[in-house]
Amino acid sequence: MKQILLLIALILVLSLTSCQSTVDIEKLEKELLQLHHKTIEAHLNKDAGFFIEDISENYMQVHNGEFVYPQKEDIYNMFTHYLNSTDFLVYEDVSEPIVRVANDGSIGWTIVQVNVKGEQKQENDSILTFDNTFAWITMYENINGKWIRLGEVDNVKVSD
Repeated sequence: MKQILLLIALILVLSLTSCQSTVDIEKLEKELLQLHHKTIEAHLNKDAGFFIEDISENYMQVHNGEFVYPQKEDIYNMFTHYLNSTDFLVYEDVSEPIVRVANDGSIGWTIVQVNVKGEQKQENDSILTFDNTFAWITMYENINGKWIRLGEVDNVKVSD
């Protein structure tokens, strides 16, 4: 009888441990890297809608020394104006993006640096030529297999 109970206990332990899912960190990091590449494509394709897809209801930005909690409509309007008034000649990574995912796969982040060159029509109809380097960190939460943007911290290095 003890042997049968021991065997049942062993089978139970083995079945429980085999049901534990392992997190494929490499796959999740590739997903986040793809999101970064889609961000670049959205700029080049003037896709303002991309910037409000899959963002948290409590989305937060740290920009110009301020905490900002923009609403989706505000983000969309800002990107629509920005993208429609801007022609990008270059929008590319300066360095290899740093992409990390927590061991349990629940959160992740990207740290990127891009060079952006182009022209932007100003309110007075003049044209501003720019060549800037931007860097930012984006935080994500993985909810039911989908990455949701929680927030970003950004800065810009303006060329002389």
